[in-house]
Amino acid sequence: MAKVLPAIPGMVFPQLPLTVQHSDFEPATSLLSRLAAKNGVQSIQQFCRDIAFPIEPLFRGERAAIEQLAGLAGCQAEALGRVSIRHLGRGYFRLRDEIVTTHTLHRSRVRVCPECVRSEVPTSAEAWHLPRRLQWKFVSLRTCPKHGCMLVSLPPENFTKDGKDFTAQIRKHFDWVLSQATVPAEQSSFEHYLTKRVLKGRGDEWIDSLELNVASRACEILGLLLTKGPEVSLSGHTESDWVQFGEAGYEVLKEGAEALSLCLRDQVAQVEGDRRFFAKVYGPLITWLRGSGLGEEFEPLRDVVRRQIFQTFSIRKGILVLGVPSEGITASNVPAILPVTPFIRENARLLARRGLAQHDDFGHIALKGFVTEGMLKSFERERLAETRGPLPENSHWTLSGLVERPILSRASGAEIMSIPDAARFLRVTARTVSYLAEHRFLERAKLVEGYRAGSLVFQASSLRMFHARYVSLGELVEETQHPQGALAMKLRNAGLDMLAMPPDFSRIFWREDVDLSGLKAGRQACAK
Repeated sequence: MAKVLPAIPGMVFPQLPLTVQHSDFEPATSLLSRLAAKNGVQSIQQFCRDIAFPIEPLFRGERAAIEQLAGLAGCQAEALGRVSIRHLGRGYFRLRDEIVTTHTLHRSRVRVCPECVRSEVPTSAEAWHLPRRLQWKFVSLRTCPKHGCMLVSLPPENFTKDGKDFTAQIRKHFDWVLSQATVPAEQSSFEHYLTKRVLKGRGDEWIDSLELNVASRACEILGLLLTKGPEVSLSGHTESDWVQFGEAGYEVLKEGAEALSLCLRDQVAQVEGDRRFFAKVYGPLITWLRGSGLGEEFEPLRDVVRRQIFQTFSIRKGILVLGVPSEGITASNVPAILPVTPFIRENARLLARRGLAQHDDFGHIALKGFVTEGMLKSFERERLAETRGPLPENSHWTLSGLVERPILSRASGAEIMSIPDAARFLRVTARTVSYLAEHRFLERAKLVEGYRAGSLVFQASSLRMFHARYVSLGELVEETQHPQGALAMKLRNAGLDMLAMPPDFSRIFWREDVDLSGLKAGRQACAK
């Protein structure tokens, strides 16, 4: 073939003897490869040398090179540019308004549908009949919707440049492709969504706000977690498995960020054994989101996962969670996520005021991660006790063997008590006393002579009533002489109800539940 002058941006090439028609959704590299094969040239490199065509700019997806190829093939440059991928550098590529990466896109690995080859390529010499579909380049698209079968990967080449010559690859491995058994596989709704997005563009749903490389891989990793559990590895799965995983994850993510948050909450309940560590509960999802190769486009997805972690797990202040430090402990333990019952909905405002629940970003009530069934039972018990009215001031519990001591034995004989006096008497922290006063367990009193203006003081009568109904862990430690840690474990194992409060406050139990004689007997037996 006679050589022509070097390509100049904007020039129109002379019409070649043999041309091919640009197929819908065929990228520029495939069109160039078919054009070279149609003119009897062995490779696109040789073809481009013969006609002085700039091949490297075309591989990078530069606009000038695409316009030159469109002029060479006689097709519309706009249509060719819409389905051609541009290299942005450092493993990032652009397809229209989509960002993809090398983890999302096959650059040198060639995949085809065996049935498409059989139906469109009469012989090896006529391999130029088959255009490469744009969707075959994407890692997460593994089936052919036209023939209902899995795509097959051609044997890898030693050099990357050879893998970019699609028609030459079909011609070289033609017999091998025809010998491949067809693996039936219907296109999943996940693959249908990706195909539509790749070919036609984004929609208006939440998942469409995520970049294409984020959305596609997130569906697969979330589906892996939901299907195989938190201990599964990211590697070692077949192509058919990934189709299944992608479908499972897409069913959640297509419903939006709220559905993802609820799914992550439900996943905690599915884990058997220790649920304290979010990395163990969410396994492959956390491993993937912690990857160093993930860019800023993953931050919207990380933010949803991170907020759910902070709401559910106990994390010390300063510990990094997906790149953001925790503000402090929000949960003392991670129980199974409790369903929102009619009782919770009826008392939503009070639960939120008590620090046991909060309204999420969507306005729905959500219990905090430390709330257990026992705490809700205790809270309901409080509500029932309120309907029965307060206990008489001179009452005391004797059923459990625990007799009330003189109310002011640890404080002055006045009927007004300050926060330090109340804390010493109840054997709780001053912060706990303030919490009890804020939520009306203790009655505030008017200031009297001897107290500074602005001081918080209480009626001694309200402490008598509170002390008649509740007993703190500190008081039990003093009465039984048990070590605090051992006694706390003993009471927890006994399943006693605690006053429903966040974990940062002193532990307070229902006095009628505590068997003081049994605790003292146990202490004496241990001493002997």
